[in-house]
Amino acid sequence: MSVIRQTAIISPFERFLAILAAVVCLAIMIVFWLGLSAYQAMWPLPGLYFIEIVTLSLISAFMFVRGDPRGPSITWAAAGVIGVFSILGALSIGFFYLPIALIFAAISVTSDVRNKQHIPAHLGIFLIAGLAQLALMLAAIRLPDPSAIF
Repeated sequence: MSVIRQTAIISPFERFLAILAAVVCLAIMIVFWLGLSAYQAMWPLPGLYFIEIVTLSLISAFMFVRGDPRGPSITWAAAGVIGVFSILGALSIGFFYLPIALIFAAISVTSDVRNKQHIPAHLGIFLIAGLAQLALMLAAIRLPDPSAIF
């Protein structure tokens, strides 16, 4: 007995945008990594953020382009995580990642509308992923300086 899996309907333009977001994210990471790699021996946090954001964008784009039913949920989560990363990192490199968050949010909304998905549930995923990223980043900032006050 085979299991029937429903795939999401994805437009070619959405596929292009998902791939573009992942490639741009990777390019931004490479450019900034070349500038920050000298400081990596001092503290691994910038490198871990870059790896997290690039991995998330690549996985999101892959799942979305494949037409996996979980693809839109993953892109909603990616939009939340990358959006919070952009806001908290606004004074350094965050705004460079903001277009990627906006692309993932846009393809998530258009995919949900086309496939008649439950947008409020996906907004919940967006918010929960964003709050988890916020908590992770604030906890990581306190690691080198436990007396830091936010």
